[in-house]
Amino acid sequence: MNASLETLARALADAWRGFGTIPLPDAEASPRSRADAFAVQDRVAEILGERCAGWKVGAAVRAVQIFEGHDGPIVGRIPASRLHDSPARIGASFAGYKVECEFAFRFAKDVPPKAGGYAREALEPDLMLHPGLELAGSRFAPGGRKATTHDAIADNGGGGGYVVGPAIPGWRRMDLATLGIDARIDGGEPIMIYTGEYRRDPVDILVETVNGLSARGIGLAAGDILSTGSLSLPTPLLPGQVYEARFGDVATLRVAMEPR
Repeated sequence: MNASLETLARALADAWRGFGTIPLPDAEASPRSRADAFAVQDRVAEILGERCAGWKVGAAVRAVQIFEGHDGPIVGRIPASRLHDSPARIGASFAGYKVECEFAFRFAKDVPPKAGGYAREALEPDLMLHPGLELAGSRFAPGGRKATTHDAIADNGGGGGYVVGPAIPGWRRMDLATLGIDARIDGGEPIMIYTGEYRRDPVDILVETVNGLSARGIGLAAGDILSTGSLSLPTPLLPGQVYEARFGDVATLRVAMEPR
């Protein structure tokens, strides 16, 4: 890794620790490929030295990639200290982050890196489905040039934290593509839920993500979770507010942000 990328990784790690932001560096000092971006992300994780409890995926659907200008999915780590069970109460340091409803899977067995990757049939039997809420944020301050896919990957995939609900029994018999979700802040107007081309089979997303990680020499451990992308409009949660999401009649998740 060159000196500019090492400087970026250290600045991102400091911003992560302090819930702060940094200026988006000039293009010349930023990752110019997915390989560079993942190298920065991996270096940030090394500097922070925290256990990885799972992975999050953004822009997993082609329609979202086109809309947001990405060339593919954006993957990032979920640090153990940022993984919460629902109902969760988070600090006001998360102000400015956005909440997204998601499906997440927990692995019942270790999934080590494997040459050639895994078929769906090899992974699906050992998966448990959970409803989830991603707390998405950026360590890059607004202004300056437009952030790229590579910037987002370097910044841990735009992750910030994750709230997970209890496992959903019998999920394989459900039509997840049409499962209704009702999400609101403080009981207000319903938040827009994605449908149609903005949804994909979450197991397909998981298989792609596992194989992408495997190609980088990264495996998953039993108990890790893997989220599969947003099902709702990313919505800011402010200090003192409560976000509640009902996933059909199977689960309700809740996250409250402390007042300042």
